[in-house]
Amino acid sequence: MTISTTTSRVSYTANGSTDVFAYTFKIFSDSEIKVYVDNVLKTLTTHYTVSGAGESSGGNVTFTTGNTPANLEIVALARNIARTQATDYVENDSFPAETHEAALDKLTMLVQDVDNTVTGDIFRFSESVTDAGTVTITKTAAQRASKLLAFDTSGDLQATQEIGVYQGNWAASTAYAIRDLIKDTSNNNIYICNTAHTSSGSQPISSNADVAKWTLIVDAASATSSATSAASSATTATAQAVIATAKAVLTASDATDTAADLVLTNADVVLTNADVVLTNADVVSAEAAKVAAEGATGASAFKFTFDSSTTMADPGTGELRLNHATVASVTSIAFDAVSADTSNPDVSDFIASWDDGSNSAHEGYITIRKSGTPATYAVFSLTGAVTDSTGYLTAVVTHVDSNGSWTNGDTMYVSFARSGDKGATGNTGATGGVGTEMADNVFRIQDNGDATKEIAFEASGISTGTTRTITMPDSDVTLGDGGAVTTDGAVFSNYNSIGSNVTTTTSTTANQFLMGEIAVADTYTWTIAGNGELTII
Repeated sequence: MTISTTTSRVSYTANGSTDVFAYTFKIFSDSEIKVYVDNVLKTLTTHYTVSGAGESSGGNVTFTTGNTPANLEIVALARNIARTQATDYVENDSFPAETHEAALDKLTMLVQDVDNTVTGDIFRFSESVTDAGTVTITKTAAQRASKLLAFDTSGDLQATQEIGVYQGNWAASTAYAIRDLIKDTSNNNIYICNTAHTSSGSQPISSNADVAKWTLIVDAASATSSATSAASSATTATAQAVIATAKAVLTASDATDTAADLVLTNADVVLTNADVVLTNADVVSAEAAKVAAEGATGASAFKFTFDSSTTMADPGTGELRLNHATVASVTSIAFDAVSADTSNPDVSDFIASWDDGSNSAHEGYITIRKSGTPATYAVFSLTGAVTDSTGYLTAVVTHVDSNGSWTNGDTMYVSFARSGDKGATGNTGATGGVGTEMADNVFRIQDNGDATKEIAFEASGISTGTTRTITMPDSDVTLGDGGAVTTDGAVFSNYNSIGSNVTTTTSTTANQFLMGEIAVADTYTWTIAGNGELTII
């Protein structure tokens, strides 16, 4: 029998449903094949069965129920011939060709297995490499411990080198071996030796004559320069934050301070590198500078992200919305229950308390500033209720002042300043008595233009224990004064003496009345003209 195939393994990419995979090499028994699925060895009978053992063209591996490889899993089939010689030749016995050929087939299979391993599974030199030398590792386990399998200066494999041996600070007149690690103390750079040599000259190594014999591993000099620049940026940001804090806007209702009350310029805050000391042990990042710059805005405010939608609904985690694209026309703001600060803390209870004051017409001021651009801001008066809608809150507001605008995704800082509560109600004055009587000298009616002109009602002429009632007619009435009266409806009361001429008008609808006794002085007359009437009571 001729073994036609030169391989003893084959692999497939499963399609998720196929459970039969072919092998194209001869095996003598079902156990002489190994089956792997994604590098995991499977078990005969448990995971698969084999058919075609003894066939020169190979056979099939069929996976059992529930063990079909998943889509894109790799199935590898490899021959596993026992390394034994089981054919026994007896002297002068028959020499059957079938037995002899089976023994030769097994030897061929073993050679094929070795060839597959040697040509594909191990590290080896190409056939064209003739100078590889002796590739023999003669070191003991203890000698090989913590060493690298590497090529020596002759190009042969050795196990004599460490990954790198730290020799401390660089020094002149020192023998350095390949892979020695040293520190350049002039700038803290770390180098590894790539050429064995005895050192000379001085530091820094970057300008040493032997610089080519060293390879830079850690560029500490550049890192230090970057750290210094970052420290300077942080210092500048801190100064700007202090200035921004001092120039914080105070509204008229919250304080009487004006721009003239706070005068602070760059000359008022002087910070130099001497004020902020950063070493290599410190961590300097762009985020640290950003936090310093935003300190003035965020120290007493909550961080939110602007959502440009104008629909009053939950804006999303750590976001807020305005109900109008024009800031000056905003009448409602929607806040998410959590802020955009680290870990998204819940601030809903605080926002819900904004309308708890006693001044419902103006509970306080909501101030919004854009992160990094304090000049972009808006101030709203809280003039209505804060409504908690579970997950987000809405506040009814009235625009007070603003500058600039925001775009979707901008970072904003929100603060709230409550208006003062109304003061306690003062004591109520005593209530006047119902039907309180006043003495003659107390009740007076004064002229609007001249307080010295008064009318006093005198009750001394009324009989003791008697109440007199004056009932006004349903018309205008003019009281006569003893002069020439021509007004309809004039009433004369107790005129003891008429000191001037009196004429009763001619009207028949509202004539004059005389109450009590009256005397007409000498030379004066009382004339009743035309249809006029004088009624004496």
